[in-house]
Amino acid sequence: MQAKSVGIISRLDVKDPKSLIPAFVKHLSYKVKLSLDPVTASLCGSNEPTEIDEMYVDLVLIFGGDGTILRSLQLLPKPTPIMGINMGEVGFLTVTDPESALYMIDDIISNFEVVERQRMAVKLNEYELPCAMNEAVVITSRPAKISQFRVYVDGKFMEEFRADGIVFATPTGSTAYAMSAGGPIVDPGVDGIIIVPLAPYKLSARPWVVPGRSIIKLELLREDKESMVVVDGQYMTSVTTKDVLTFTMCENPALFVKFHDKFYDLVREKLT
Repeated sequence: MQAKSVGIISRLDVKDPKSLIPAFVKHLSYKVKLSLDPVTASLCGSNEPTEIDEMYVDLVLIFGGDGTILRSLQLLPKPTPIMGINMGEVGFLTVTDPESALYMIDDIISNFEVVERQRMAVKLNEYELPCAMNEAVVITSRPAKISQFRVYVDGKFMEEFRADGIVFATPTGSTAYAMSAGGPIVDPGVDGIIIVPLAPYKLSARPWVVPGRSIIKLELLREDKESMVVVDGQYMTSVTTKDVLTFTMCENPALFVKFHDKFYDLVREKLT
């Protein structure tokens, strides 16, 4: 693929002491049509910012960490290939550092390949919430309060337990909240959804991995416990015992610029 238009998004609290982002903007301005989000536009002295939800471009460069990428995926108006450039803390979804990216950007915009990453669709009753790149977490609204959950997979009763909450994660999200809660690390190429109880009051309540095409339904059973669902740490809304949450594979996967596969290298580097 070739990019004739490029969007650039920067993390909200970006620190760029070497002025690498303005260097990117100046370099690319001679080669492609650029759309700069408000943070990037401010860094570069541009008075023509483009909101992320108005970026109709061929490629998006994201300067930040995983949080910036998750935020951008929820806001972009259409499935768009993204390239994460690490200016954050963890960077499982980023592929390179700013200096290396500047060196190779001409080759990328002239000819790049795309790899798809599974996302998870989340519905609250009949209302579609943003798709999750990493996870959707259902937790009690008040800290240190326990609730009761019932889970069904493809119409079959799977488990009922009391817990602080429950994580539903994609394979990409298996190295995030789900892992911290005791879930398995799953290769992003695996077609599956990970279900991880949070501090369950039941020894037999263990993490599960179910097929990605499964339809998972969650019911809340404690009327006296307020809960909420949080998608990728970006979107949240309240849920009650009158609601049913449904999780399944999202029809629109996330699109990432393809680099050499370094998932296992990242796991060793980031998690040791």
